[in-house]
Amino acid sequence: MKVKSTNDLVTFKAWALELWGESHPAQFFLSPNRFVRGDRADDSMSLTLSGEQCYGLGFGVAPPINPEWTRCSIDQSHFGPNLGSLVANDRWDFYSIDVSHVDAGVRALVLDDDEVIIRILREHAPHSQVWPGNKEIVHWYGVQDGDGQWASLGALVRWESGCLVVASVVTVSGMRGRGFAQLLTRGIVDEVRRLGAQWLGLGVAHDNRAARRTYEHTGFVCRANFTSYALI
Repeated sequence: MKVKSTNDLVTFKAWALELWGESHPAQFFLSPNRFVRGDRADDSMSLTLSGEQCYGLGFGVAPPINPEWTRCSIDQSHFGPNLGSLVANDRWDFYSIDVSHVDAGVRALVLDDDEVIIRILREHAPHSQVWPGNKEIVHWYGVQDGDGQWASLGALVRWESGCLVVASVVTVSGMRGRGFAQLLTRGIVDEVRRLGAQWLGLGVAHDNRAARRTYEHTGFVCRANFTSYALI
């Protein structure tokens, strides 16, 4: 397999666009400050990002593997439970939506009370990845029930790549199953469209079927099925 490599971010973006078009999730991970290198085979590619650990992402049927990775996520992985010295430990899916073609018709409310957000997250979603104080947060949004109580909330986040994603979506336990998360997501989609951005993304655990249904009903499309690997 002939592999080409580049440490130029613009070149790698062009490769991704050529292979898969602008809807490909690779664009969401291309941080100018963390991009180390990209590798490309005929129909596959991978990228390496710096940080506390050397992190990689692989796409296509045979993504080039960087032996320096200590963590990685591989789309549609065929490697099984082991990738060299790395061990599979999680599965998650990446979704995105082209908001420029969507008029959701739902307004989400800006929620700027950190105490309320923290209380709801602690009680109903304590393992959320994004919390008040995270520097990447653009706004927190929420929707209320008929009595004015917060039913569902989530964060709009701008990743280092410049792309916008939804994170830490939570619905109060007693209000689940009533469509509040879908209303919230549709409202955030509408806000992103008003901001003039084109794409909005999110990640969700592969086994969280309820959340996946919510996002799919909103119009999000699954772009990648990742298996994550890490040193043990």
